[in-house]
Amino acid sequence: MKRGKVAADQKLRAVKDVLEKKSNLRQVAHRYGLHHSSVEKWVTLYRTFGADAFYRTHNTHYSEELKQKAVKKYLTTNASLQDICREFKLRSISLVQNWVEDAEKQKRCKPGRLVSGF
Repeated sequence: MKRGKVAADQKLRAVKDVLEKKSNLRQVAHRYGLHHSSVEKWVTLYRTFGADAFYRTHNTHYSEELKQKAVKKYLTTNASLQDICREFKLRSISLVQNWVEDAEKQKRCKPGRLVSGF
């Protein structure tokens, strides 16, 4: 049986339980019927965005400049995807992964011509 969405206030309470060491990741995950990696992501989002992380009501649009900076940092340093997300206040490592893939495709397909900032 698939678990429904967890409400924002429940996520916030769960994260605070973990950070205050009242419960560990696995205990909280079990309470909500989730994998511990989901709770770990909540903690990361909270550390990056605070309580606002759970009360987001719209999609975030990132500028081409920010995308280029994040991709360049990832490709030219030893920074992890998680490091990039924290530095540029991005919600998901998959964003950076997609941007890197797009940049690499662009480089292979259209040498000498950059589109969409890549």
